[in-house]
Amino acid sequence: MHLTKFMLLCGVPSVLAKCKCTPTDDCWPSTSEWESLNSTIQGQLIANEPLAKPCYAGFGNNPTQCQEISNLYEDASFREASPIGYMYPVLDTCVPINGSIAGNPVCDLGSASVYSINASGAADVAAGVKFAKDNNVRLVVKNTGHDIRARQGYGSLSIWTKHIRPELQYQEPYSPSDSSCQSTWNGSAIVVGAGYIWDEVYAFAAKHGHIAVGGGDRTVGAVGGYLQGGGHGPASHYFGLAADQVLEFQVVLATGDVVTANACQNVDLFSALRGGGGGTFGIVLAATLKVYPTQPVLKHSLSVTALSTDISALLNVSVTILSKYPTLSDAGFSGYGQLERILGVNPAYSHTFGKLLTSDGSSSNSSSEIDKAINLVNEEILDFLSSLNGTGFSVTSTFHKYDTFQDFFNSGSHNSNASNNPSPAMVSRFFDKNSLSNNQQNLTAMLEAIFPQSASQVQAIATLLELCLVGGGEVLNAQPHTAIHPGWRTTYVLAETFDVPPTDRGLQGVRQVKDYATSKKLNAMKDATPILGTYLNEADPNDPDWKEAFYGNQYSWLESVKQKYDPEGVFWCYRCVGYEGWEEITGPTLYGPLCQTT
Repeated sequence: MHLTKFMLLCGVPSVLAKCKCTPTDDCWPSTSEWESLNSTIQGQLIANEPLAKPCYAGFGNNPTQCQEISNLYEDASFREASPIGYMYPVLDTCVPINGSIAGNPVCDLGSASVYSINASGAADVAAGVKFAKDNNVRLVVKNTGHDIRARQGYGSLSIWTKHIRPELQYQEPYSPSDSSCQSTWNGSAIVVGAGYIWDEVYAFAAKHGHIAVGGGDRTVGAVGGYLQGGGHGPASHYFGLAADQVLEFQVVLATGDVVTANACQNVDLFSALRGGGGGTFGIVLAATLKVYPTQPVLKHSLSVTALSTDISALLNVSVTILSKYPTLSDAGFSGYGQLERILGVNPAYSHTFGKLLTSDGSSSNSSSEIDKAINLVNEEILDFLSSLNGTGFSVTSTFHKYDTFQDFFNSGSHNSNASNNPSPAMVSRFFDKNSLSNNQQNLTAMLEAIFPQSASQVQAIATLLELCLVGGGEVLNAQPHTAIHPGWRTTYVLAETFDVPPTDRGLQGVRQVKDYATSKKLNAMKDATPILGTYLNEADPNDPDWKEAFYGNQYSWLESVKQKYDPEGVFWCYRCVGYEGWEEITGPTLYGPLCQTT
């Protein structure tokens, strides 16, 4: 394997390696073959061009379009509208620039797909799968492009599912597509096509007086990698993870066949898709999801801002607050906390938590329930913080009640900006009750590693620690027919760090920040919570213990499902199930051809 990789890096053809065909290879499909595919799918094949091509000299240069692109470049909706628009690209090789700068910088596709199929249904998807398989072309699946693990595909054909949008269906009660399959779910459900985002699903559920269990970012695709990887969000504490809500999938297999996967048919595939990760078992066209009657919500917002740029005292305060998370969770609070430092700016901790109220909000019982919740927050957090207000910190705290869950969700922005170069380095870890409540020394050491204060250490220009209080509650209750990481069933908090590398140190600076995150920050997290693992959709792709960390003890079983439904390895993504045996040969860049290693 090492000789093969060496020869490929040197540009020497090798019979020792079998690689997927790329545009520079003789085996790349001819123009007529691509035209034939386009005819098969009624003209839905897209020859991709870089998003910011109008900003560069040569054919297509257009300063007016360039300015429009520059204004929208960090907008999630703008990226989603492109078949190669990714929120977190491996490396953006065509950023918007001032066209007058010297040097004529290169603009190319980088790690993005060469062609995309703008699929509208099963036939388009099946045709793309067949073409990639017949022509030895790498195949990737893309919806909205939110994958922070940057599983894109240099030299590939992409199945773009963004426009698979059959009309949303509300069922009251749920009606299985196979009437002979008896379900234990007697509540309502929504049938969601692959092209919908959570904002649309939430609004549709709310129109029918219900709550859908989905992501915290409203622009994420509802039934793609998010759902198939497990899926956490603002309602998961109350009803379970998003994957726990799936009643059935409609899936295109590597053979091109379209199947239904549920608790009665293709049960192993159904289970694997409920938490085993997207992009590797098949291409999901639609999913049927449980939904729940809406309820009022009590919201608590807190911010603690240091009065200087020194973060050391704030770290100690944050550890104290974090140790209270399990108590808040057990009392029904759920949401997201953040600890952030931007070099030269006063650091701050903040959170927005919600508590689903059991009463309708019109009775004395509602007032009592709210008073009890507020008193708990005061006793656990605010009484401690009030003594610090004005003595090195500025503390603000507010409560607000909303009549419906949708009103509560809409009170926040819930939008993430797309990343410019370079994309942030990310590491993450699950935390259970004991690792939060009785672990002050390790938590302090972890925060000190995440926010190093020595100028000699590798420094990101900005670091965010997101503390996702999305476990506990119903997440702790294991469900049948899922491949959810077992660690989720004891998790209260998913902690995630994001490091923004400096912009003036090139690829070497990016690699330094990413390597430091893996070797120092992730290891400090593992010391604080050694055995739990992490959420595979939001994890360090360079974690050396990825198999156990992402999948727990289920990887071997998932691999057997992969072998059953995709024995030829048509679907592949980095450190997904079935990853072994292939590798991206990156050389001096961060992307390259996909080649066999065994």
